[in-house]
Amino acid sequence: MGGVELGTCSNIIRWIFILFNVLILLAGLVTFGLGVWQQIVVSVFEVVLSEDYTSGGALFVASGVLLIALSIIGVIGAFFKWRPVLLLYLAVVFLVIALEIASIAYVFAKADDIDEDQIEQDLIRALRRYYPSNNTAYDERLNNAVDFIQGGVGCCGITNYTDWANYSPYTMELGWLPASCCRRGEPAACPVNEAFTDDCREAFTEFVQDNLIIGGIIAIIFAVFEFSLLVMSFVLFMAINNALVLTSA
Repeated sequence: MGGVELGTCSNIIRWIFILFNVLILLAGLVTFGLGVWQQIVVSVFEVVLSEDYTSGGALFVASGVLLIALSIIGVIGAFFKWRPVLLLYLAVVFLVIALEIASIAYVFAKADDIDEDQIEQDLIRALRRYYPSNNTAYDERLNNAVDFIQGGVGCCGITNYTDWANYSPYTMELGWLPASCCRRGEPAACPVNEAFTDDCREAFTEFVQDNLIIGGIIAIIFAVFEFSLLVMSFVLFMAINNALVLTSA
């Protein structure tokens, strides 16, 4: 079908179709980047959290890859006027829409299902494994995750700073709070009167929940944009397909 000549209107439609698929390519790259960003942000805390919060990001990555593949298929099919490739394009369209809906539903369901009590237990386990760097049991990845939580969220301990004395070998051995507890930067030793007053259980729960919701909202915005492009692309596909059928008849 590559040698079939189309009329002026059909050719205009074909080039608009190609333009739309270039936009889909850009949307796919953004969706892919969103998924990678969400996985990176949440994966920092994997060593602390017992629940998996990275699957939503993986779904966005998969959606982005499919959108990129979809745009390439659409451009090739329209440019060379290959109906079989355009039919493949149509099948991928429905797959992308289904995956986008599943991704958004999963992220919001996960955000609504966060168990604050479970996060508290996770934080207690993390504090019990938080050792000074000169201790043989020192786990750099875990310590960095706990420091990121406290310094990034602005909290200290699980309910307050006294949890460090109750649970952590760090404070038991050294007699002071970790630097990430401090409101004034990160001194070598953090005095109690300089520690954050917010508890990490509630603050970190909200942090994880907010990141999931933000990712979901951004995904909805792009999904609406992508869906609009896909609908328009489907209409253009049908116009190209009908023109090819009439021309080859």
